Amino acid sequence: MIFLALSSCSQYNTGLLSRSWHNMNSRFNALLISREDLDVAKEYLAAHYQDNYEAILPVYRPIDSTRLDTAKFYLVDAIKKSSIIAEKHSNSKYLDEAYLLIGEARILKGEFENAIETYKYLNTVSSSEEMKTEALTQMMRAYIELNDFQNAEQLSTLLKGRTLSKRNRHTYLLNMAYFNQLRGEKAVTAVLLEEAVKGMKKGPEKARYHYILGQLYSELNQSVLARRNFRMVMKNKPEYDLVFNARLGLMMSESLANNTDQLFGKMLEDRKNQDLKNKIYYKMGETARRKKRTAEAISYYERSARESDRDPMSKGFAYKAIGDVYLDDLADYEHAAVYYDSTVITLPRTYLARTDINDRAMYLNEFIRYKKIYDLEDSLQRLAALSPEVLDKTLEKSVLARRAEVKKSQEVQNVAATAVQPAVSGGKKWRLYDPKEIAKEKNEFVRIWGNRPLEDNWRRAEKSATTFVFSETERRMVEKPIVQPPIPKNTPATPQLSPEENERKAVEEEIKEVKKRLPVTKIQMIASKRKQEEAAFRIARIYKLKFKDEEKANASFRKFLQDFPKSSYEPEVLYYLALAEENPLESSYAARLIQYYPNTSFGRQIRKGTVTMTRDREVQAQEVYRNAYALYDQGKLTEAIRALEDGMNEYVGSQVEDKMALLRIFALGKTGARDEYYIALTDFVRSYPASDLLPKAREMLAILN
Repeated sequence: MIFLALSSCSQYNTGLLSRSWHNMNSRFNALLISREDLDVAKEYLAAHYQDNYEAILPVYRPIDSTRLDTAKFYLVDAIKKSSIIAEKHSNSKYLDEAYLLIGEARILKGEFENAIETYKYLNTVSSSEEMKTEALTQMMRAYIELNDFQNAEQLSTLLKGRTLSKRNRHTYLLNMAYFNQLRGEKAVTAVLLEEAVKGMKKGPEKARYHYILGQLYSELNQSVLARRNFRMVMKNKPEYDLVFNARLGLMMSESLANNTDQLFGKMLEDRKNQDLKNKIYYKMGETARRKKRTAEAISYYERSARESDRDPMSKGFAYKAIGDVYLDDLADYEHAAVYYDSTVITLPRTYLARTDINDRAMYLNEFIRYKKIYDLEDSLQRLAALSPEVLDKTLEKSVLARRAEVKKSQEVQNVAATAVQPAVSGGKKWRLYDPKEIAKEKNEFVRIWGNRPLEDNWRRAEKSATTFVFSETERRMVEKPIVQPPIPKNTPATPQLSPEENERKAVEEEIKEVKKRLPVTKIQMIASKRKQEEAAFRIARIYKLKFKDEEKANASFRKFLQDFPKSSYEPEVLYYLALAEENPLESSYAARLIQYYPNTSFGRQIRKGTVTMTRDREVQAQEVYRNAYALYDQGKLTEAIRALEDGMNEYVGSQVEDKMALLRIFALGKTGARDEYYIALTDFVRSYPASDLLPKAREMLAILN
């Protein structure tokens, strides 16, 4: 009798008693615990994730498998408990839901491939269309997290043709909103998110989605919709951080004609906001910048940075905001570079990896370097062109003015040091009161040594305040004091110079040093011009490709053509100027490029455009190369050059294009066409940075230079 009862409860038995028993155990044991584990894990992840309110919040919080901490324990337990249903209660009606829970837990753990396999299996074995649809909906989230947008889009298309339950429709809309947010489609994201929140119950998650909508509509300049969603945040039981930022969002979405100073003042006086002053000052800076009051904006951002000592993210954003003002509004690249360097040092590396801040800091420093080179060479060339008498007077005037400026600056620093710091031994004062200089030195220290804590013996791996290690030479110096040799009695004493004579001597020495750097010979002038040419081209290129400032880039490129005719960079400059025209192929720059530089990569591109290479065309290109090489090998250089030029024009983008280009350079070198040879070499170095032949081309160019 007992055996019959036990066999009737087997998971492979399809009888009513067996299924009822397994349903009860699945629902009230494994499944109940698994759901609770999953809820606790979600709450933990939400509570321990720090939202960055300065950027648009993501629809789904980012998943970092290395920072799960306590949540990982609950997720692992949820997977174990749900797996019990598959192992011991396979005839239960809750089996499909168990697989869904396993898949969701694996997504939250960051195991996206495993989650996809789980959903694929469920979609194969489940008899419920609703469960299959839910599996596909959740699978879409896993593909999005893997940045596999192609499979995500295919699932999206498939789900559009299915009837979705209320729960599946909500998940589908959130997935689609997240998908479009990652692709930068703000308007589409807002529409989908609006639909998703309609059926949600009041709570912190709904408040968060309304805040995201407020941010999206603010970016889209839809102020009315932005304010409506920021107000909806308050009605959905949010945490105080969300309330605070929603209030700031409301104020930022107000018309610029409204006076928000009083509202900001009230928020600063509110005791609950004592730890959030940095964010208030940041928003005050944004408001001032929108009103074109750049000095006021910088002042507010600086106060935000000072109030953010315990919040490196906010401090970093404040530095970046100041850098943006200097870069975009004031075109003061030197100050912008300093604040971008501070941003790079302050913000976490994990955040910087997802942004272009590192690149912008590098471009700014590169721009400043080339700008200084250009200005220096320009000044030296102008001075070299002066007559000796005028040169001496000009240099003396310049040196005296510079020394007077340094002296005045020193006096200001000494006054500041006296006001803030007591005098130190010897009457010397503290000098580093310039924030710009302090930032530079700090950035240089962190670049070399890393961001180290302030402590004794910071350079040592093992810190010890009492252990000193001397070299043998140093030990002898410590043990045996150095005895100064006696001064000979007959040696005449060095005459003491007056302060005026010392000053005049220093000025003369400085003038001599400047004269040494002047390009007075023909070779020196050529070298100076080459440095200036390189710097001018790099500056224009940074404007074009890095700063995306078309107006300044085009002006710089046009000036380059005037100042440096027949430059090796001319083909590339003409190419950029042609592309900036409304009809590139019909522009005078394109005509000039085709006429004078038809065989450069830029000349070919302007004529041919982007060509799709098929396998057959690759075979044809290789045949052209073989025939041209045979001509070159036979000494028929003119014919080889013509064949290579025709092949390079016809098969732009082929795998042997770089070989054709280098073989043409060899042929030009043998024919003695020096100018064409030099232009072709420099064009090769710029046009084929990934070519295996690049080291050879660089070696040839170095020899030529």
